[in-house]
Amino acid sequence: MKLRVFVFGFALTFCLYGQKNNKGFNFVEACFRNPALPYCIQRDFVAKPPKGGAPGVVYSASPGTAGSTVDAAGIDWRFADPAADSVAVLNGNTLSATPFAHSVIDMLASSQGLSPADAQKTFLALSGLSQVALSVHDDKILMMVTGRAPDSVLPAPEAGWKALPLAGNTVLIGHAAAVDQAALRLTTPSELGELPGMAQSRPGDSEFWAAGSAKLAGQGAVSAGVNRFEVTASMRDRLSSDTVFEFDQAPEPAAMQAWLSTLADAKIEGNGVRVRMSMDADEARRNSSLIALSPLGQRLRAIIQSARHLPVRDTDTTVHSHPVIFGLDGGPREVK
Repeated sequence: MKLRVFVFGFALTFCLYGQKNNKGFNFVEACFRNPALPYCIQRDFVAKPPKGGAPGVVYSASPGTAGSTVDAAGIDWRFADPAADSVAVLNGNTLSATPFAHSVIDMLASSQGLSPADAQKTFLALSGLSQVALSVHDDKILMMVTGRAPDSVLPAPEAGWKALPLAGNTVLIGHAAAVDQAALRLTTPSELGELPGMAQSRPGDSEFWAAGSAKLAGQGAVSAGVNRFEVTASMRDRLSSDTVFEFDQAPEPAAMQAWLSTLADAKIEGNGVRVRMSMDADEARRNSSLIALSPLGQRLRAIIQSARHLPVRDTDTTVHSHPVIFGLDGGPREVK
């Protein structure tokens, strides 16, 4: 009798599960939200959440995985595509503290054709978050944003995009397939790729940091033999940046003179070429096109371009293009 009851219960569960799947059940998202479910391949790698803890994903507790992939700012770089062409991190906490950073964001936003109102919305979105981490692979954008305010509204995703709230105040945003893949990486032991590994070990106090493959630095850099580049920048009283183009071995100046001539004050140091830049507000305005075309400007532009997908704090002047639902576990969000 007990065997028959068990078989009947199993069959009933299978039927109900199959009906839900026919209605568009998403295995990846279900396992991301509750990786301990019996049909999730990562169930053996998750730790049980503390009693009374906040709802959300429970990251893998496997030795050498979770602890070694989370950086000093709390970003778990398993989210990033291991084969990313570029990665970047913007510290939103420092933006609101300086008017100069606001002017740099406005300048780069206007260079992309954004109106002053959209540029202002972009700045509010970026400065309202603790960190915005970006991963780009084959033009597929993926962001992990931390420090989302409880009253900030998540915009309705555009076609092909997706937003997935995580535990606490963190959200994954990006192309839908990229978000699903990131969700799976975050709940399984995953190796970091080259650029995500660099991001994980970057200086924790950087206001802006980025790294990218040589092709993103231009054809001149590729021809000169550059493997990748790394940028660190500050936007407090001045716009200051330090860009290092890395080679396999110490570069020969004579073999890449044409490319070196396009860089300002370039210095060969070991297996790299270093370019430092420092400008006050007036200099930055006069050289806005130069900044926009630099590795720093290009990586900042990528974040600014994606900022329309970020949550923005709701105020009396906020205009929403879709209805907003409040009271959700992941915070308020627009719905189509």
